[in-house]
Amino acid sequence: MELTPRQQAYVRKRTKHDEPDPSEVAGELNIVPFLDIVVNLILFLLATSAQVMIVAELDAHLPSLSRGRRASSSTEQGSTLNLSVTIAESGIIVSGSGGKLAPGCTQMQSGRVITVPRGGDGTYNWRALTECVARVHSQFPDEDQVILSADPSIEYEHIIHAMDAVRAQGTDPLFPNVMLSAGVR
Repeated sequence: MELTPRQQAYVRKRTKHDEPDPSEVAGELNIVPFLDIVVNLILFLLATSAQVMIVAELDAHLPSLSRGRRASSSTEQGSTLNLSVTIAESGIIVSGSGGKLAPGCTQMQSGRVITVPRGGDGTYNWRALTECVARVHSQFPDEDQVILSADPSIEYEHIIHAMDAVRAQGTDPLFPNVMLSAGVR
């Protein structure tokens, strides 16, 4: 089939490919090298982040749910310490089966007793807490468990400091089994 001159002119007109203007070609952004750099940076960051990140692991146990069996076994064994440390806004409360320890950690008292009050600058005295639980540990050398609870408004770092204080890392471990309890309120 042969096309007429008019049809050939129509096909040429429709299939004509216009060359882009040089100014249009210069305006395009070639992002391939940029993407290569970004991909290489991501791989580099992923490879090095695993070595740079400091991961800390705390050995803490949650109290188990029991239905009265534990209470009966503790009465059969005699007196147990049941040491608990509570971090409150006003200070740290240390208590055991006999009651709450008074400041100085030598006498028991009832009621709301702050065992280790906050310092004048508002900081907790973790060293005094370690000394207090060391006195308790000297009276109950077989006990290795403490229940730690905190007021909901207490910052997480204070709980970690309290865990370190009752464990007394670096020296003879005082209470290595720290169990976290629900908040005070």
